[in-house]
Amino acid sequence: MRITRREFSVAAAGLLAGATSLGRPSWAQRTAAQGAAKVVIIGGGPGGATAANRLRAADPALDITLIEPKEAYTTCFYSNLYIGGFRSFASITHSYE
Repeated sequence: MRITRREFSVAAAGLLAGATSLGRPSWAQRTAAQGAAKVVIIGGGPGGATAANRLRAADPALDITLIEPKEAYTTCFYSNLYIGGFRSFASITHSYE
């Protein structure tokens, strides 16, 4: 009997899901018992800062940690206006507050 990789993956995932759920509380039950969900975001550029901001807006109870060594970030957006003298460096530098 021949089986494709896709068929094998589907069958293995089904077996694994069934085996791991036996006698264990559901993910929602474990999460509720542990308190607020914890989220770690690595990198505080535009993507990381936006992700942290949107997650906080979606669920204020989340425990969000943003890992970034700098206290502020300078965006590449509008940097050409800074180079051209149309904007100040401060106007393209943002804090994480």
